Amino acid sequence: MSYFIVFAGKGGTGKSTLAALTVRYLREKKLMPVLAVDADPNFCLPELLGISSFETLAEIRDNALNSKPEGMSLDEWLEIELNRIVEESEGFDLLVMGRPEGSGCYCAVNNVLKRILQEISEQYKYIVIDNEAGMEHISRGIVNKIDLLFIIGTPAKSSLQAALRINELSKELNLSPERRILVINQATEKLEEHRIFSSYFEKVSYLCFDEEIKRISEKGGSIFSLKNHSSVIRDFYSLLEEEIGR
Repeated sequence: MSYFIVFAGKGGTGKSTLAALTVRYLREKKLMPVLAVDADPNFCLPELLGISSFETLAEIRDNALNSKPEGMSLDEWLEIELNRIVEESEGFDLLVMGRPEGSGCYCAVNNVLKRILQEISEQYKYIVIDNEAGMEHISRGIVNKIDLLFIIGTPAKSSLQAALRINELSKELNLSPERRILVINQATEKLEEHRIFSSYFEKVSYLCFDEEIKRISEKGGSIFSLKNHSSVIRDFYSLLEEEIGR
């Protein structure tokens, strides 16, 4: 059965970087096959994973009814198209969701896509999802299973408030992840509110600011170029070891 690891958080918290690091960790540990899913409309994950050319699920969704060949069912056409845009890389595959629906009705298309995505996910041992703060794709049922939920924040008050809102939203959507982990990124010390946050999550973890991560983010580099002695790799790998090895 596939194991779903979902990342959510306000923009700028480093959630895409940590999602990419998770893909790197799984590849290094040979815990494959792995599917990385970028479900954030800003899609930072491909660049962090060293992939520069890709198509999005939004593009095939928007064009599905107009591009479908005569004599072929919508199910058959979307399955062909969806499999076509899954980018294969060394040790993992990548699927980019793209922007949410526009003003038209996508009910029929979405229902088919939901089913096909569920079938595709069964082919992978791990699914790593970089989600947006609003959890749009999860709220629409495109992604409907979470085993491990990482909510990423920074010590900034607005970021921590967003983390709590995301946690509440996951409950409103009737999601029941086995584990909810709050990761405070770019931290220098434990929060004064640590005990309060610990009451909402199974674990609260801290990651220090890393200059190498900043350099990769600014220059648009791949997470695979990050040195193994990086403090973020050391500390985050330790957290992944604890959670995925449970």
